[in-house]
Amino acid sequence: MSKKWNLIVDVERCDNCRNCFLATKDEHIGNDFPGYAAPQPEKEHSWVDIKQTERGHYPIVEANFMPVMCNHCDDAPCMKVAKDGAITKRDDGIVIIDPEKSKGQKEIVDACPYGAVYWNEEKQIPQAWIFDAHLLDTGWTKPRVEQSCPTDVFRSLKIDDSEMQRIKEGEGLVVLQPELESKPRVYYKNLHLMTTCFVSGSVIGDVDGIEECTEAAVVVLKAEWQ
Repeated sequence: MSKKWNLIVDVERCDNCRNCFLATKDEHIGNDFPGYAAPQPEKEHSWVDIKQTERGHYPIVEANFMPVMCNHCDDAPCMKVAKDGAITKRDDGIVIIDPEKSKGQKEIVDACPYGAVYWNEEKQIPQAWIFDAHLLDTGWTKPRVEQSCPTDVFRSLKIDDSEMQRIKEGEGLVVLQPELESKPRVYYKNLHLMTTCFVSGSVIGDVDGIEECTEAAVVVLKAEWQ
């Protein structure tokens, strides 16, 4: 079984430093990589973006951040609308939108349910994060999002699918919008920090006539369904 690229994104580790965003901009703005990607426009494109959510209410609030990008799906919706070989799925799992063959095919942008494909108005082509395939093909062992991240949010793995499945189950990894069944190769760890609510508070007790926070209190939450 051939080895394929996968990316694990740990939401808990992201502190919104945006190094991944800036590294991708640095790599692609003004740089042409024939067969991989035309130069990224200076504005409006965020091939690697950071989503943010806040949980809780004042005075207890928690902010979390989640990098998002092309998921390099095995059953990619964008490939289903592409014409004339505009999109290819490489043997190593990476999806490439050909910067020449995709000209004029704006439907590729609309087909991505993750909003990860951008339209280059000047060049009239769809564009997305290419997993830095141009670097991996020259000997790099990781994409720039991982190389530039100071908090180890990203972990890229080139392994066979059975090993990736074992890691997914062992670490509790999930993908975005699994109901789409597009089989993404970008997996998320601790995604619950973006998708669930949390409960917090304090317990106050009377200690010698003074209100104090109660230590080692046991709190039981019960839900009553009507």
